[in-house]
Amino acid sequence: MRALFASLTLLLVSACSFAPMYAPVGGGPAIGPVEVQTVEGKSGHVLKTELDRILSVENNGATPALLVITLREQVEQLGLRRDESATRAELHLIANYIFTPANSTQTIRGSVETSVNYDIPTAAFAAISAQDDARERAAETMAERFRAELALRLAQVRDEARGR
Repeated sequence: MRALFASLTLLLVSACSFAPMYAPVGGGPAIGPVEVQTVEGKSGHVLKTELDRILSVENNGATPALLVITLREQVEQLGLRRDESATRAELHLIANYIFTPANSTQTIRGSVETSVNYDIPTAAFAAISAQDDARERAAETMAERFRAELALRLAQVRDEARGR
């Protein structure tokens, strides 16, 4: 019964001209190899390292595309104690990027944002450690969003080139 259901599902999916959302129609990597230029700051270092790790899966030996990122960090104090020191904070990372596909002069520009909340302990060193941890979490989340953003933008470029 399961085999029949699976066969019917495959038949229906193929009949509706199913195409992968991000990958090219004929198969292959959604993004391809990417060279990420150095990004300034602690968050930038974590972001570049995480992007290199995530995008290395797409490396097929072809000429790499170039990704240039400008990263901005904002910290907003949220909760306040009676002495007006903060108890919570929100870290915003805003990345503006320029993506130049391999063998192309056309660039794709955009931005990716992410926010992370964290507690601020009373001890000074613990507060620094909490903020560093928030930076790492925000940069790791941003790297995942970058992968999705680039795959989507390249899929849109491929669709425009095919005349959809």
